[in-house]
Amino acid sequence: MSNSTNTLTQQLARFATVGALNTVIGVAVIFACYQLFDLGLTLSNAIGYGTGLVISFALNGAWTFGSSQYNAPAIAKFLVIVAIGFFANLAAINLLMALAVPYTIAQLFGVCTYSALVFLGMKYAIFKE
Repeated sequence: MSNSTNTLTQQLARFATVGALNTVIGVAVIFACYQLFDLGLTLSNAIGYGTGLVISFALNGAWTFGSSQYNAPAIAKFLVIVAIGFFANLAAINLLMALAVPYTIAQLFGVCTYSALVFLGMKYAIFKE
């Protein structure tokens, strides 16, 4: 396996690990905000998702892509990439469901679409090697 392939494989594995970690922490924050602090559904979710985005940006930047580029333009690019991924996720789900694909399969495909776009955006637009 070439060094570039090994690096890509390592980056993908780390990206998936960070994604799992930020999901677990984000959901824990949502539950804590809602159930322990009675902050309401919308605010609890906003805080939880915000926490996940911070974890994703920081850990993927440092660990997945080996960067310390944490400036305003990088953060702005990240937020745009996440928004693009989010809308692509919804578009994929809606398209597949219009084609009679069951929701669960469409949702999984949407998550993969989102994850691929965010990975590529972080790798090639934010944390370029």
